[in-house]
Amino acid sequence: MNFRHRLLAVGLLACLLFAAVAPSSADMLFSSQRGDVNYPWLSTTAINNVPIGGTTPAAGAFTTLSSSGLATVASAKVDTGTKTAAATAGAATLAKSAGVITSEALTTAAGATYTLTLTNTTIAAADQVMASVALGTATTGMPVVTTVTPAAGSVVIVLMNVHASAALNGTVRISFVAFKN
Repeated sequence: MNFRHRLLAVGLLACLLFAAVAPSSADMLFSSQRGDVNYPWLSTTAINNVPIGGTTPAAGAFTTLSSSGLATVASAKVDTGTKTAAATAGAATLAKSAGVITSEALTTAAGATYTLTLTNTTIAAADQVMASVALGTATTGMPVVTTVTPAAGSVVIVLMNVHASAALNGTVRISFVAFKN
């Protein structure tokens, strides 16, 4: 068998293999001829052949978007706009369901606590509020969140410097998110 015959045999073999594994038009997710996308498991009335509104929420029932830019998904809200505030003397104001508060410069000693009172009209006493803390400009100390206590229109977040010996020496950033109960 000469070179030309081998090349022809390899070409025929490649064509046969491609034909055996090439997807049919029903399996293709994108059709360049039609210019559309095909998701066989998704239609305007069902997902994986389960009617929307049957065992899944009805269309539009699980989200709303207000004109103020507040999207609600069950108990979670996604606010728009500024979500940061600066604390002064352990107090800050931010009317958002989530945000980041930068403390004033702290010198909290090892083993001591810092209390932040956040005035927030979106928080109710029964809400679930989670908080975390990270160093801002501080380079020493080890702040951790010890308690988070929501109330009507506010939340009190207590931090403790758990470092064995170093005091905090700057700002910390306290992130929070509130979920409606």
